[in-house]
Formats: sequence, structure tokens, C-alpha cells
Amino acid sequence: MRMFTTYANAHDTMLEAALRPVDLRVAPGAETAATLVLDPARPRQRIDGFGASITQATSYLWHNAMRHPHRALRDLFSVTEGIGISMLRQPVGPSDHVTRPYRFTRRRPDRHLRTLDFRPEEYTILPMVKAAQAMRAQSMGPAASAPDLNIIVSPWSAPWWMKTNFSALGKRPLTRLTGWLRPAAYPVYAEYLARFIETYRRHGLHVFGVTPTNEPDYPQSRWPSMAMSPSQQARFIARFLAPCLRAHGLGDVRIMCWDHNYSTDHYPDGRFVRELYMDPRAFAATAGSAWHYYGGAARTMSDIHRRWPTKGIWVTEASGGDWGPRNWDDALVTMGARVISMMNNWAQSAVLWNIALDTRGGPDYYYLRNDHTHSSNRGLLTVDRRTGETTRNADYYALGHFSKFVPIGSHCITSELRKAQRLHAAAFATPDGAVAAVLCNERVDPATLRIDVRGRESRMITLPPRSLTTVVFD
Repeated sequence: MRMFTTYANAHDTMLEAALRPVDLRVAPGAETAATLVLDPARPRQRIDGFGASITQATSYLWHNAMRHPHRALRDLFSVTEGIGISMLRQPVGPSDHVTRPYRFTRRRPDRHLRTLDFRPEEYTILPMVKAAQAMRAQSMGPAASAPDLNIIVSPWSAPWWMKTNFSALGKRPLTRLTGWLRPAAYPVYAEYLARFIETYRRHGLHVFGVTPTNEPDYPQSRWPSMAMSPSQQARFIARFLAPCLRAHGLGDVRIMCWDHNYSTDHYPDGRFVRELYMDPRAFAATAGSAWHYYGGAARTMSDIHRRWPTKGIWVTEASGGDWGPRNWDDALVTMGARVISMMNNWAQSAVLWNIALDTRGGPDYYYLRNDHTHSSNRGLLTVDRRTGETTRNADYYALGHFSKFVPIGSHCITSELRKAQRLHAAAFATPDGAVAAVLCNERVDPATLRIDVRGRESRMITLPPRSLTTVVFD
């Protein structure tokens, strides 16, 4: 049995232990009220990856600000020397984290996409994505049989001329006119997404899934966004996107609906997905649903799974930031507990937001332009643009407790915590036959826990206060 733990120092100024190998075993027979029972014979959902996003802001820092860009890739994507990130979610065009706006078509409407040009992606973002995949492949060695880095692509908005408000923004700043995808633009938008995916595939990258738009219930005037109703998204997926992907030989790309919070004002507790699945053609064309953790409860995913168990569930965005739990202790424990909850509620992935941002939460063109202040978001890494030095944040380690030990192709397994107040656990069976459990102790005191792996062994361990711990039974 191997154990690795992370927790902050007493002053909460940095981490005292960071994925540190430890021996937390206690003598057999010690008294404990808490028990974790793991059953590898009862597998649940397949795991498709853990990761974050290489936004245009992240790639800019990698190209221009990091003193040791190769080291950063190693820390992130190496299976042996880093945390082995296995999934990326890539924006199609500009998101809210860019150095400046950009587009893939000319200003005038181009209904036949004759002026389509993905060079802004190929020159700025794809070099880092390809280097990340190469780092991951190199660390796995030539005999590795695991699939490549899984990539989900998500547009924040269709090009301005495809929308009802003729703007890349979700709402016009003055008139507040909302931008919906115009029905006449459905076929050309599907073609636009298919050609973007083709560009990634042409560069040897594995596009695993696509969503029609990011956060369709949050069109706003601050950065690119686009509104979509369940009926609009159902029609777009069934009649245009799915047939277009098949026509381009991309039928294996999973179409994921929604791509928004567990709950929003207009669509509480998964209502958007429930309504979309009522359309038979959309239900057949959709691989499953994508979720963000900013609103509502993770149990919404279990409600969806219970009703439609054949449909996949992926968490595609869960950012850290000073608007929420701050470095170090609070961010580590809160994010760790939330990812555990995602896994226990049938998520097949957990993808955070930016891989790297600078010390002010940038580059953040749209925040500065519209909010007149920098973003309060936090990446897995923080880059000091004056010195080029890179700091690993608590979110990096919270993700690493999963990504380093739970590879693609693992399965979440049935687990049960008994008499374990303020303890959280998720467990996995890996392709090589190991069992890994990620444990979060929210208490301010140590917690003794008995772990029973049915059919294998039983161990007693002590979890440090306010800690994340991964236990691997080889």
C-alpha cells in the first residue's frame, strides 16, 4: 500500500506537504469509529480524464512569460514526474481569458466559410497543446497502450454574423439584446465546429468530445457568449451537428449537451438536460451531458444518471479563484471534496479552468475592458511575469490527487463511508489492477480510518487534519 498526502502549513501561507509519500498506518486493533468499505467487484462509471484548459491566456504566458516552460509541461502532463493531466477542454475561439479578441473568419458574413482561417489557433495555442501531448506520451514510454490526451472542444460563441444580436458578446452592452444562434446559421455553425475539430485531428490531437456552446444560460455583455434553449440545442444537435460530424468522418466525437451549472435560474437542477432528452432525435445523437460546478449540487448528475443510465456525464469546468476558496488550506480541501463529490455522482471527468494565469488573474482583456479590474480567477499555476517563476497552486494538487493515480480507462467503484463525519472518499479500480482511494479530511484534527477492500485486505490509517490523501492498493 502506498499513500500520498497534501496539507497547508500552520500559517496557511503555503503547503506543508505536497503529494508527499507518507506512512500513515496505525497499529492493528486501534479504535476507530470511521470505516471506508471499497468493492472493486462493483464498478461504476468509466473515467475519461482529469485536467484543465490551455486558454489563449495560458498559451501566451507559456510562450512569453515562463522562465521554464518545459518544466511547467513536465509538472502538469508527465505521468512519472508530474500529475499526469489526461484531459483538456479547449475553447473554440476566444473565451473570457485572452490577450485580445480574435476570430477565425473575416468581419463580413461568410456563409460558405471561404475565409475560414484557424491560424490564430495553430500559431498560438496548438504548439502548447501538442507539446503537452508529447510530454505525456514521452513519460508513458513506447509500450504504453493508454489512449492519447483526451480533448473536449467548447465554443463560447458562434461568429458574430451567425447570431441574432450580430455580436460575439452574449448581450449588446447598451441595448442588452441577447444573442441566439440564428436558425439559418445552424448548418454553417455545424460546419464551423467540424472544421475546427478537423484542424486538431490534422495536428495529431485526439478530440474526444464537443459541446454546442459554453454556458447557454449565461449570455452577457462582458465577454463572448451565446444563449441557447433546450429545444434550439436539441434541433441543432440532431439535425445539423451530428450529421455534419458524420459527413466529415468525425462520428466518434461525442456530442455533449448543456455545458453549464448543476443548476441555473432558468434551468434548475438539470432541467435543460431533461427537456433536451425529451427530443428522441437529440437523445439518440447526444453522448451525454457536460456540467460546471458553480451553481447547484453535484447530486443533480446522479438524478440525470438514474433516469438515463446509458448517457455519459462529464464535468467540464470548475475554476478556482479568490471569489471562492482561497489558497491554500481552504482551496485544497474544498476543491478536493468537490471533485470527490463529482466522482460519486457519476462524473467521468473533472476539468478545472485555466492551466496558468499571472499574479493578477490575467491575461484578461475582457475583464479589464468591461469590469475595469483584473480577473479574480486562479489557474493551476501562477506565473510571475516580472521574474518568469511559476508557482503551483492548491488546485494543482487537488487535481493531482486524482490525475496522477487514476488514469484513463479506470472505473469508479462502489464505496461506502460509515460513521465518518466530515470525511469524503471516492475510489477507483485502475487498468493495471490497482485500487486507488482519494480521501479528504475536513476536520481540524487527525482522523483514524479503517479501509476495507473487499476480497483483498484491511488497513488502518490516520489522515492529517485538513488534508487530501490518496491511498493506492497495488
